[in-house]
Amino acid sequence: MSLKTLTYKPFDHQIDLHTDEHRFKAIVGGRRAGKSKSAFAEILKHTLSYPNVLCWWIAPTYSEAREIGFEDFKRYREELGPAVVNVNESLMRVEFSNGSKLYFKGADRKDSLRGRGLDYLVIDEAAFVLKETWQKVLRPALSDKQGKALLISTPNGRNWFYELYSRVRDNKDKSWKAYHWPSQINPLITEDEIFQARAELSSNDFRQEYLAEFVTRSGQVYEDFGQDNVIDSFDIDINKYDIYLGADFGYANPASLVFMAIDPLRNEVYQFDEIYQKKMSMEVMLHKIKETLNTHGLTISDVQAIYTDPAGNAEEITSGISPVDYLRKTFTVFNKGTHIAPGLQLVRSFVLNANGQRRFFIHERCTETVRSFYGYTYRPVTQSNEDLVHEEPDKDGIHDHACDAVRYFFVNRFDHALWIADSVDQYEYTLKPGKQTFIKRCYGCKKPFPSKSPKDRPPFLCNDCFRAKE
Repeated sequence: MSLKTLTYKPFDHQIDLHTDEHRFKAIVGGRRAGKSKSAFAEILKHTLSYPNVLCWWIAPTYSEAREIGFEDFKRYREELGPAVVNVNESLMRVEFSNGSKLYFKGADRKDSLRGRGLDYLVIDEAAFVLKETWQKVLRPALSDKQGKALLISTPNGRNWFYELYSRVRDNKDKSWKAYHWPSQINPLITEDEIFQARAELSSNDFRQEYLAEFVTRSGQVYEDFGQDNVIDSFDIDINKYDIYLGADFGYANPASLVFMAIDPLRNEVYQFDEIYQKKMSMEVMLHKIKETLNTHGLTISDVQAIYTDPAGNAEEITSGISPVDYLRKTFTVFNKGTHIAPGLQLVRSFVLNANGQRRFFIHERCTETVRSFYGYTYRPVTQSNEDLVHEEPDKDGIHDHACDAVRYFFVNRFDHALWIADSVDQYEYTLKPGKQTFIKRCYGCKKPFPSKSPKDRPPFLCNDCFRAKE
């Protein structure tokens, strides 16, 4: 099959991949660099060029294989016409008129990956797949048929995929060819869009997500936090700022509440006070909130919302009701579930983005929050898990409470989908989506649409808007 059969017009960097005869290929690419489109073209070319071949498309999880891989394939269904004779929705299997078959599978279901000889394999976001899954399950499946493989991924720290890419880049394995595609390699990505991406990400996150560099997650979580983020004066003007609270509940452990003022015109956040205390009943907490607001000339009615720990739905011992329900008697409270890694990324972009702008400032009176930001570190990687990068910080019970309260505020108040300009990025593989169906509101047409991933996870566009964007 010629690539011209599809409505796919490869750019120069993609043509290099499609004309490459190496048995194994790896693409380390930034967002919207064209990795997935190139991989789809390659695997479809193989299934239609050779009769009776067996090809697999592997995603990090089964849900991602369905929602991102299999659903994306359906966009080619009409173009392929009579070449496709059967599409099995439940098995995510496509049968072609020449006898070839294409399956979409999740790497988290290892038992379904064994015992088959493969002719062609694509591993989407390979850096988020376990090393042993590639080495002990998928790579051996290519041996008896001398099958080929294409591994594509954004970086995920310096794990096994980094080691593979480095070995190939240094010409230590002649059967492989490695490609490095930063986002800017796509000619449709303008300088303005890259500037906007820099504004939305910290320097390290931008390097990983758009420059496709392997950034090691170790040491301080908020590595760019410093004295430039700490202020010694701040005057609250209720006509200029919107007031919010972030809360991490605790009793034996400290409860932490952070008082935030947002300048909506400049998109800047100022933490002007905090509450940090152990063994605090809900009655005492509410009293302290009112007291703290009063010291700044504010009242309960000035607080637009409190964003809390999702675990706040649990019943609290001293009051007999959940902290969230207790606070809802007085405030508007939101406590949606959020994943940690994208939340950290969002906070980092406010601490210092890749354009050198700081948009989050903490008053020096907030001593516990400042101390926590300096001491908040990633969990050390154990030897038994050395092929995975820990994306979650250390829950040391000392520095995590205030940092969690700050994160709950940011992920509830700000959209933390990663995007450039007006195009929402559909794909993110860092964490597993849920299995139940959620109703989301499309960022394009604003209409509701069903999705298998949680509301705070991609995709953020309905199928119609996604096709229009493409």
